[in-house]
This record gives sequence, C-alpha cells and structure tokens, in this order.
Amino acid sequence: MEIPEIIQNLEEKIYTIGRASQIKNYKEKRPLPLCLIDVQKYGNYANIYNEKQLCYLKVTIVPYRQRKKATICFNCSGYFHSARNCQMHPKCIKCNGQHTTRERSIKETITDPTFINCGDTGHLAVWKGCKALPTIKKHANRLNICPSRNKQEQER
Repeated sequence: MEIPEIIQNLEEKIYTIGRASQIKNYKEKRPLPLCLIDVQKYGNYANIYNEKQLCYLKVTIVPYRQRKKATICFNCSGYFHSARNCQMHPKCIKCNGQHTTRERSIKETITDPTFINCGDTGHLAVWKGCKALPTIKKHANRLNICPSRNKQEQER
C-alpha cells in the first residue's frame, strides 16, 4: 500500500493528516508493513481507533509509543536534537574536550569522566541513568497502522 493512497483514504473519512511515513527495518533498510501517521486534533480524530478497514484492507490502528527519554546529540551532547542538525561546537562525551568523540586520539579508559550536562563525575554523557537526562511527558498523536495478518501468521 502506498502512502498517498493511505492519506487519501483517511482524508476521505474526514481525518486531517499532518505527515505520514513508512517504517523501515533499521539494519536491512527495507520497508516494513507499518506506517506512522500523524493525525491532527481536528473534528473526529479520536474515532480513528475505531477504523478497522483502510484501502480495502483490514488494519489495526494503535497509538504511537514514544520513548520516555530525550534524544542526545553525539556532536555537542545536548538534548532534543541530533548531530545531523547540530550547529553547536563539538564536545567529547569521554573527556569533555572541544572535539568530537570519534576524533579522540587517546584510546585508554578514563577513570573519572565528567558528564557535560550535569557536572557529575563517574559516568559518560550518554548514560541513561543520569539525573540531567530529561523525561518526555507529552504524548504525540501519532498512530501505527499495520495490515492485520491472518490467523496462521499470528499463531507463529
């Protein structure tokens, strides 16, 4: 099923679509039979969970499960953006130096690393248990849409 077909079918059912994309397998870079659809909060947007058929296919619509932790930039070790979009000066997550981590010439382990964002010692900038790592509380109105599989596939 193509993304424009899905958008057209949802718009015919009076839903306002913000963006849509097909989810890919991370390692193999192949498209999966899952789509991520951003439905705007207009009109009957809550009724989309009652939809059982889309483009003559049986579908299951579930809310998007967002990560509870913020993304970390591997260029500056800041939050809520990635290195691809970063305009800040680089910071090393191991030694807190003014260079990227991959340019670090010292290969031995650091006994007492200093975390860039909280100032604590003893853990790196990417440690998930740090108190400075913000948690995300807001839930997005994105949906995962996947064609329902037949009973034989579900039993496997």
